[in-house]
Amino acid sequence: MGQPEFGERYGEAVASAYDRMAEEYDVFDADTPFLINDSRVTRATLEALRPRWEGKVVLDVGAGTGLQTAQFAPRARRVLALDLAADLLRKAREKVTGLGCRNVTFLHGDATSLPLPDGSVDFVCCYGDVIGLIPDYATAIAEMARVCRPGGTVTIEYDNKWHVGLLWRPDELARALRARGRGDKRIWTYTYLTRAERVDFVYKTYTGREMTRLLTGAGLRVVRRLGLHMASSIVPEPYQTVYKDGQPLYDTFKRLILALGRLDALLRASPGMSRVGYAAILVAEKPAAR
Repeated sequence: MGQPEFGERYGEAVASAYDRMAEEYDVFDADTPFLINDSRVTRATLEALRPRWEGKVVLDVGAGTGLQTAQFAPRARRVLALDLAADLLRKAREKVTGLGCRNVTFLHGDATSLPLPDGSVDFVCCYGDVIGLIPDYATAIAEMARVCRPGGTVTIEYDNKWHVGLLWRPDELARALRARGRGDKRIWTYTYLTRAERVDFVYKTYTGREMTRLLTGAGLRVVRRLGLHMASSIVPEPYQTVYKDGQPLYDTFKRLILALGRLDALLRASPGMSRVGYAAILVAEKPAAR
């Protein structure tokens, strides 16, 4: 794909690239130190938030192969799993069917135009790289707020503008310094496991203040902030993914990343952690109607 830029056809390019990942996505997810650490925190976060979604209607935005959907399905009243990539949704359907759950509806669609009525869901989850890959992210956040009922919850994971791993990427650090008061765009290169192909994604990073403004502007109130990948980001990025490019001492660094990830999980709710990790999670409420 070269060096893609956000544009009106970028969503199609992202969907196509993720569709080609469908058969290997769960393998990549299970073997990647970064994603193992990420999943540890997101699963624990959703478990802590269970009183907000158990027995209720949940919308999983950017459901992918169903990592969060499978966590919701056994306990939610109904789950709506939405993704732009049809083949990822097919894998999610297989996963949920294997659990014996019949309460999940799969929606092939765009987060900027959710096919749902106002106030129709109790809990909206948007975890992973989803919000960073949406060019019109403000509209997507406004849509999540629109479909959330008064008194409901919206929780979003996003990539931070600032994190310790920038010390290894002076080019990205320079771009971050030039983008004053807001996040910048970066390139993430995915190397397929089962084909001789790479794909470049443009993704948007955010500052904590910027994401808070977006949520507040959509009528939501932030009630919790969590950090991810704080200490573990000190290890250079090539070691954060699966072994593909001949990284020396890969197994040693993988063990270090996972050990630091366990420390990160313990510190995730400490003050300031949401501002210094590679990623962050915000939990927001939609004020109840008066």
